[in-house]
Amino acid sequence: MKTTEQHSNVVVRYIFLTIGAISFCLGTAGIVLPVLPTVPFYMLTLFCLARGSERFHRMFLESSLYQKTVGAYERDKALTLRTKLSILTSVTAIMMIGAYFSRNIPIALIIMSIVWIAHIIALAFIVKTQK
Repeated sequence: MKTTEQHSNVVVRYIFLTIGAISFCLGTAGIVLPVLPTVPFYMLTLFCLARGSERFHRMFLESSLYQKTVGAYERDKALTLRTKLSILTSVTAIMMIGAYFSRNIPIALIIMSIVWIAHIIALAFIVKTQK
């Protein structure tokens, strides 16, 4: 993965590190909690650590947690069927909860439907399935 230069302002670097730490915790919790998506939080962690600390960025890229989730897709450009189903189950659960609480807001329901359908299309037709 192409490395990016860390930010020159120290305060901004600490903000990136803080956001990176929070997203790392949420992504790691997402491994065991189906409600939290792991990959988006790990991608945010990667983005923030790249701008906050070169050392933390490198450590995260080399970690087994990253390698098992995002690294596998980055390396193989494909996901296993189990991973695809896990993602789809998590997204569906989150969308159902959101739809329940937004049932009186038609535009929210439309947007959530579009996002859910986009996930199905992406996982079925765009992202390759690893054997």
